Parts: sequence; structure tokens; C-alpha cells
Amino acid sequence: MRPLGLLLPIACVVSGLAWASYAAWRGGEGWRLAWRALLGGAAAFGIAVAGYDIAATLGARFEWERLLAARLPDAALLAAGIGLVEEGAKLAALILVVERGWRARAVVGAAFGVAAGFAALETFTTQRGLGAPVALARAALGPAAHAILALPLALGVAAAARRGAAAWPQVALGLVGSAALHALGDLSLATPGAGRLGYALALLAPTLALFALERRAALPRPSAPALGVARAAH
Repeated sequence: MRPLGLLLPIACVVSGLAWASYAAWRGGEGWRLAWRALLGGAAAFGIAVAGYDIAATLGARFEWERLLAARLPDAALLAAGIGLVEEGAKLAALILVVERGWRARAVVGAAFGVAAGFAALETFTTQRGLGAPVALARAALGPAAHAILALPLALGVAAAARRGAAAWPQVALGLVGSAALHALGDLSLATPGAGRLGYALALLAPTLALFALERRAALPRPSAPALGVARAAH
């Protein structure tokens, strides 16, 4: 086996474990969540592969090579298909991993871990023929990119964990949002002139949204007497 052939799986395993452990710690959970999420990521990858195979059987081949060669309308459809398959697979994994009553922070941590497991397997299977810098950079940063794209989905699942079936419309909106971001990122990378800027915007949007939500949740709420004084002043 060539040096990179041995180095790539090691890098994928180390990166997946590191990102999943960090996400579990940030979510206020321990190794149990990290391992569950990584196993969920492996399940998500298998579901995505099965989804691609089923789509191909039905005559829809969602392949990166076809996306690169297609014109804009067809490329947009291909990117949307890729986004829906992969984010739908992450949703299935999150349903397996997340338990009723989990806090939003723990659900986001689980989504990050699922993304880490998914990205590790994806990198290992798709990057073996590329040069070391590209493959290793993908191994190191792929989990973070997949997790950021899955943030709308994670927030929808968090609402379902808290409110049950009443929040399923939010789960559906989260899936649509994550699939759209994933499609935008892939389409940007495949389109000359958009490239890194479009992909950066696809990653920046959910990151800023999550930051705004956390800032909003951290703001102190005025007490009832304070509200009464404010009303009296008017």
C-alpha cells in the first residue's frame, strides 16, 4: 500500500473521532453521544449510497462528474438531487440517534457527529485517487462543512425532540433548507466563476444564523416588574 493509501484512512478516522468528540463535549454530553453519532454517520453514508443506487435504477444518476459537465439548468437539478439524498440520509441517521427530550445543544452536537462519520467515509471512498494535500484537507475539514450544511436539519430535529409530532413541519423545512444549502455549495464548486465564493456563502449563511440564535437566547429577558414600569412610563 502506498504511504497515502495508509495515511488517508488514518486521517479520516482521526478527524471523524476528533470532530465527533468535540461536538459531544460542546453539546454537554460525553463519549456515548460521540460514538452513537459516529455510528449514525456510518448509517447515513450507507443510506445515501442506497439512495443513489435506487435513483440510478429509476434513471436519475446523481453523479459529480455529470454535475461538472452539465449546463446550468441540468446542473441545478443534479445538485438538488445530491443535496436531497445526502441530507435525507443524515435526517434518517438523526432520527435513529436522537432521543425524545434532548436539548437543542445536544441535538446539534449529534448532527455534528453524524456529519463527521458521514464525511470520514465519503472522503475515504472518493479521495483515494487525488493528491495528498487535497485528500488530507478534505479529511480534516469535510466533517465541519457537512455539519454546517446540516444545521437547518439539526434545528428541525431539535424542535421535534422537544415538541414531538407537532414539530414535524419544522423537520421538513430543515430538510429543505439543508438540501438547498448543499445543492448551492455543490453547484457553486461545479460552476466556473462561482467556486469558492458560492461555497463560502453556503457555509456562512447557517453559521451566522446559528450565531444569531445563540446570541438571542443569551440575551436577558426583562422581568415582569420591569415591563410594568416600562408600560407605565408610556
